[in-house]
Amino acid sequence: MIENKLNAPIENILVVDDTLDNLLKGQGYKVRPARNGSQALLAARSTPPDLILLDIKMPEMDGYEVCQQLKADTQTRDIPVIFLSALDELLAKMNAFSVGGVDYITKPFQETEILARVQTHLSLRNLQKRLQEKNDRLEQEVSERKRAEEALCHANAELQTALGHLKATQAQLIESEKMAALGELVACVAHEINTPIGIGVMAASTLAIKTHTAAEAYENKQLKGSALKTYFESATYGNSLILKNLNRANELVKSFKQVAVDQTYLEKRSFLVTQYIEDILASLSPQLKKTPHQITVNGDKNIEIDSYPGAFSQIITNLVINSLTHAYQKGEEGNLRFDLSQESGRLILEYKDDGCGIPAENLNKIFEPFFTTGRTKGGTGLGLHIVYNLVTQKLQGTICAKSVVGVGTTFIINLPFKISE
Repeated sequence: MIENKLNAPIENILVVDDTLDNLLKGQGYKVRPARNGSQALLAARSTPPDLILLDIKMPEMDGYEVCQQLKADTQTRDIPVIFLSALDELLAKMNAFSVGGVDYITKPFQETEILARVQTHLSLRNLQKRLQEKNDRLEQEVSERKRAEEALCHANAELQTALGHLKATQAQLIESEKMAALGELVACVAHEINTPIGIGVMAASTLAIKTHTAAEAYENKQLKGSALKTYFESATYGNSLILKNLNRANELVKSFKQVAVDQTYLEKRSFLVTQYIEDILASLSPQLKKTPHQITVNGDKNIEIDSYPGAFSQIITNLVINSLTHAYQKGEEGNLRFDLSQESGRLILEYKDDGCGIPAENLNKIFEPFFTTGRTKGGTGLGLHIVYNLVTQKLQGTICAKSVVGVGTTFIINLPFKISE
């Protein structure tokens, strides 16, 4: 658009009258003359002006009809129309306003009046344009915001779906890990109980042979007092050996049974923490016996919590297995330690090993799923991730880790004494 010296746009005025061209051009307006109504309609539709000055009396088509057609066209209906006429009757003015005119100027014209009214309606038109532009921008912003909100809702729905799949997968991973641990526990039961049962069977077999020998000697009247004394000593020793190993097997079965049940059924119950950790470690004795490590449990033996023992068992098991897998070189002797205390009405469980430690750059990643530095040792990267989820979600607690390379690693678990429903 052409600009004047003040960088303001030059208003475009369509004049359907032969007396105002020079006056308006002298004021710096761009004047487009039209000699009749048809030319006026064609000019307005081809390049809509900022203002139309329209004579009422014209050949073929009067100003009223031209204005009606302009207002019926969406392209030109917002252009302000000022009627020009020598008619000063009230009816003529009413007709002009009824068909859509914004003003009415009676001939003969006063130049100052013409210019003032033209400037007023051009200013109003410019204000109207700016308002429309702002409304258009606002509608566009509202439309874009709606599209953004719809996209956000769609993305949120997809995230919720993905989260649901993730939780389901996580639950399956935990279940798989739990079943794998249970399978290993069954193997441990068979291996660990085999020793006391084997000793008991051997002692019973020996006692049975000696009893049969003593009975034959007695029937043949060859049983001497010294032989009878020897038999009684053997029977007493054999019975003691059988009873001792059966008790050992019974203790192992109780420990294994409780841990196995807790791993299978995630039911909430009260349990003594120290005793339960010792039961869990008993179930891990086959793995621990293969190492030179020492493991101790320290703390008040009367500390009791109302929680999920199955989840607790899996946490303890995963922490110990993590140390056995990652903290020590083969044949290296280590110390594993559980310390229990109470603080602000909560259980504080610290688990420490004095192994190789975790580098600082890896420490904040250890609870992430599938993160492991022991892939070649069979690590899946799920052990500590499962520990974190069980502590924070199932047991409603917190867990953090501290480590110094070459010194060892400490896990600090903070748990409520009673799980809230």
